[in-house]
Amino acid sequence: MSSIRTPLSDLRFEISHRFRPFDLIAPGFVVFDTDDPEVLNGGAGRTVLTGHAPVAPFATVLVDVGADPIGGAAAAGGTVTAGLRSGEEGSEDGVVVVYDAGVGQVRLEVTVDGTTTVAADAPVRPVLPHQLAVTVTGNVVTALVRDEGAEWGDPLLGGGADVRTLVDLRDPGLLGRWEYAFGVSGAGLRRVRAGYFGQVGLRDPQLITHADGRPYIRDGRFFLTAGCAGMGFAQEAHWAVWEFDPDAPDRMRQTAKLFFAHDGIVTGDNAGHVVYDEASGHFSLVVCGGDLPTPGVHVRCARTDADLLTGVHVIPNTRLAAPSTLSAWEPSLARIDGRWHVLYADVVRLAPELEFRPVLAVSEPGADLSAPMTIAAVDTASRRTEGCVLRRVGGGWWALATDDAQRVYKVYDMDLRRLGEIDAPYVSGGPHPQAFPVSSEPGADWVMVTFDDEQYAQDVLGYGTEGNVVVMRAPGARRSVPGAGR
Repeated sequence: MSSIRTPLSDLRFEISHRFRPFDLIAPGFVVFDTDDPEVLNGGAGRTVLTGHAPVAPFATVLVDVGADPIGGAAAAGGTVTAGLRSGEEGSEDGVVVVYDAGVGQVRLEVTVDGTTTVAADAPVRPVLPHQLAVTVTGNVVTALVRDEGAEWGDPLLGGGADVRTLVDLRDPGLLGRWEYAFGVSGAGLRRVRAGYFGQVGLRDPQLITHADGRPYIRDGRFFLTAGCAGMGFAQEAHWAVWEFDPDAPDRMRQTAKLFFAHDGIVTGDNAGHVVYDEASGHFSLVVCGGDLPTPGVHVRCARTDADLLTGVHVIPNTRLAAPSTLSAWEPSLARIDGRWHVLYADVVRLAPELEFRPVLAVSEPGADLSAPMTIAAVDTASRRTEGCVLRRVGGGWWALATDDAQRVYKVYDMDLRRLGEIDAPYVSGGPHPQAFPVSSEPGADWVMVTFDDEQYAQDVLGYGTEGNVVVMRAPGARRSVPGAGR
């Protein structure tokens, strides 16, 4: 390994924060919220349509259960229903969870063309909960309950509640027609909220930058993208934008939802990079999409004039025209000397164990991001290196990646020659070395925003629901590399 010094050589990171953003319904993305008794309890036993429908299959209905509005206490045989239901007159199509206290059962009912199938069920207590949440993440539907003052329990319907054999919730012809819906019988409702699913953990953070590598700062705020873990593996996750204050990282706030349209579906692709391209006045991005761990996960690219830092977006995209072996993921993007550069993990083996290594692809000078790219460099010595980051600092460009076999954060030059390592605690899983200075001043402090692989409800949902956000900080210094603070 080379002993060449880099602008990162003198940094010593220590963990400053570890926290887990957990929201079944994303704050700031609630589209329906009422405590009006007439709306909630105006017709016992009927399904109430909210008039709002998600543009992607990442949705939550949150129901607060109260006493029977007529008889006082909730009836022993009460039921509460929540989910998505067709807004077309006369149609009962949809996916709903029915919490049936009378029979002590919660069940997932899928209705397509008027035919209802119970896709999953589980036993529950013969009393109605204080709160019921029904979530849709991709093609997985779950239910969670909690008593007043308690935490959410594990999902009642787990990995078996996959509806894709009955209906594909990613179908754009269905999305927009199936509205958030709820109903009650034998009880009363106190409040109902509906909106886009939040996250049970975050992973794969990536700093939003300008195309030339500078952090994109608006009103003094940094912005990150991160994968919002859903109720299952990678295809149940989606992408979101978070504003980030290095001095108060645990107050990071979600500002945008990013969904993707390709191959006739709307998905929640994740693990990628957004850059603002001043040359065109657009945001450009790379993201990985597809069902893991099978072959077919690829880096995809897009350009849009939408403001990706706020709101909800469905972004058409195409496959990046860069070589890969079996799959490719976790790309980082920059334009250097008029050429697009994309650093990504190329998957070269799926079994008996996954193997992946960093690859740098480069466009022709002046070419669009969607144009064909060629391989410029490969780290052939790596077997489990991912979490790719292109970082401009110290007057030059550097490639960063995480090696979960050696449990180190690697530093490369742009020929992917390994120069050294970042001195930072290596947390569990494949934490990304998302390291950057907090200002452009020489000797500024650095932060690293990464994640661990602590799962949520793994016994029920399986692997894929990581993780905690881990923030590290390195004190600044006037290092020996000229311009190291830039």
